[in-house]
Amino acid sequence: MAFLSPGMITSMDQAKKHRTYALWILIIVYIFNFIDRQIVNILQEDIKHDLGLNDTQLGMMTGLTFAVVYCTMGIPVARIADSTSRKAVMVVSLAIWSAFTAICGLATDINIGGMTLVSGFMFLLIARMGVGLGEAGGSPPAHAMISDLYEKEKRGRALALYSAGLYAGTLLGYYLGGWLSEEMSWRQAFFVVGIPGVIFAIIVWTTIKEPVRGLSGMKPKTASHTFVQSFKKLWSIKAFPYYAIATGAGTFVTYGLGNWMPSFMPRTFGIVDAETVGGTVKYIGMWSMPELQNAFGMCQAEVVNGVKTLAQDCYTMSKTEIGLFYGTVSGVGGAIGTIAGGYFADRLGAKDRRWFLWVPMWGKLIGAPLFVLAMLAPTVELSLLLYFPAITLAAMYLGPSLAITHHLVPASMRAMSSAVLFFILNILGLGTGPFVVGILSDWIGSNADTLAASHSFLGDTVDQVKQMSLKWAMIIAVILMFPLTLLWHIGAKKLPKGELDDDGNALGEALTEGDPQGEPLTAGPKP
Repeated sequence: MAFLSPGMITSMDQAKKHRTYALWILIIVYIFNFIDRQIVNILQEDIKHDLGLNDTQLGMMTGLTFAVVYCTMGIPVARIADSTSRKAVMVVSLAIWSAFTAICGLATDINIGGMTLVSGFMFLLIARMGVGLGEAGGSPPAHAMISDLYEKEKRGRALALYSAGLYAGTLLGYYLGGWLSEEMSWRQAFFVVGIPGVIFAIIVWTTIKEPVRGLSGMKPKTASHTFVQSFKKLWSIKAFPYYAIATGAGTFVTYGLGNWMPSFMPRTFGIVDAETVGGTVKYIGMWSMPELQNAFGMCQAEVVNGVKTLAQDCYTMSKTEIGLFYGTVSGVGGAIGTIAGGYFADRLGAKDRRWFLWVPMWGKLIGAPLFVLAMLAPTVELSLLLYFPAITLAAMYLGPSLAITHHLVPASMRAMSSAVLFFILNILGLGTGPFVVGILSDWIGSNADTLAASHSFLGDTVDQVKQMSLKWAMIIAVILMFPLTLLWHIGAKKLPKGELDDDGNALGEALTEGDPQGEPLTAGPKP
């Protein structure tokens, strides 16, 4: 039968013949994952105008509620994936998140007898929760399959290449969302990007061969683990709490900034006509020298009675161009950083395992100041130019983090260990990042009178403070998380330097707290 799933891969020879194809199919699935996840960001200004939302509600929709469902449901889904068919879990998940993405386009007030039972905002919020439900089953099974298809010497690069699909999906999501909302509407954009995923789920089921667990040399010696068991096991590893929190802090910044960049650009550098949202945005610069204005094609502007007055030579940028420019910078930069992070971690980590954590640390340390400079840049061109190396460096964390985690746990716990790690980083990052930025933006805007009088650097007038509230909220997010970057180094110092056995236990030295001899844990790991 055509719809029967292909057989299992039972040898490394089979794996080597099939793994390149399998990896690229899994990457495409991951791209779909992030197209459906990120498209809402480029559409959020249209949604805000249409449904009458504030920044706190936008942050809740794009971050908090999605992340809570995504992370919570990732736990039982990973448990199922560790004990059943990982491919089947992915196929069902792909179909679910694609269908709910399409449903987002139906968001509207539901009225019965003149009474609003469900507002358009709540409708969209529930639909986005459905997207999170489906996407919960995407990455953990894929991580486990890739780790079984690739030897540990190549695992970091393979996981990093897979993770780069995140940024390819981001690029396509922003570009397609901008173009579709401009050519059609934000509602139709959800339909167009959601429906193909359902069809692609059939391709995954009929062409991908799943490897047996432990194929890459780490045979599972124990049964699958529950979330609590996995969490305790991971948390007992001396290094894990430190690099997990550091990863969450870094993700807080990348999501806190990335989800808001499509709004940051028009709010900071231009005017959006409330009656023609989704049309054109007029961009301005703050250069005082005419030569620089001409070089960058920028124009001057001033605020008169709370309204920006623009010179006649201002250029326009369509929503398609916004999505293309930002999507390219974020997608290409993030992909380069993710692949580079995996490559350097594998090369350097072969001599010293601590480089699996040092590589992300240096990326975050150097990238954070560049994020701040990008927010403070006087033109949209310079802002994007600075944002590119910032996101490239900041993206070097995911492949190494996943690889070192899979190095330290039994093969039977790989999918669940990914779920635990993603639970932490997505609750801290995806969940709180956009939400906190939204809250800060609304707070700065609502207190503009006081802030303008006491902090002139925020803006010379109350209207300027309100207009720049999102920018300052994003800068504050970076500053708050920057000190936690050093937790990478603490975690690196606590990694075992010796060899590990097949269950991820250190040979001859302590791996976990309460395990001074480095002996395998048997009766439940100590917290």
